Parts: sequence; structure tokens; C-alpha cells
Amino acid sequence: MICYDIASPRRLSRVARVLEDFGVRVQYSFFQCEISAERLRELKQRLLKEIHLKEDSLFIYPLCEDCLRKARTDGKGELIKLETFEIL
Repeated sequence: MICYDIASPRRLSRVARVLEDFGVRVQYSFFQCEISAERLRELKQRLLKEIHLKEDSLFIYPLCEDCLRKARTDGKGELIKLETFEIL
């Protein structure tokens, strides 16, 4: 799970576009990504090029499979089950 608080609207848009390449938007500034360690490194590199460390915040919460199974929601929100697949 990745969330952020970006001070500049321009940087905010760029950060969101980067994250859309790697995961699914759950809420406005909250993304769910199911990616390998290598893809996570690539994602972090791209995000760090877009944000200003003194003005913006970026949070990456790694969740194990057991943690995902224990996640709960109330209200109209739904937990997203990402499925890995191959296109042949």
C-alpha cells in the first residue's frame, strides 16, 4: 500500500501518474500495488524523482499475504484483490 501527501498540484499529478503504472488507486492518494522487489525499487526511484523531500510525504506499507487476508473495511469501500496474470 502506498500513500502520499504532495504539496504542489503539479507534482501531485505526476506522482499519481507514476503510481497508476504500478498499481490500482484505492482512494485519492492511496494506491494498492502488487509488485516484485525489483519493480518496487523502480517505483521508488521514479517517485523520488518527482517529490520534494522537504515538502512532500511518501509512505510505503509492505503487506504480507496474511496481512491482506486480515484487512477489513466498513462502509461502502471494498478491498481489492489484485490477480497476477499473463497475456500469451
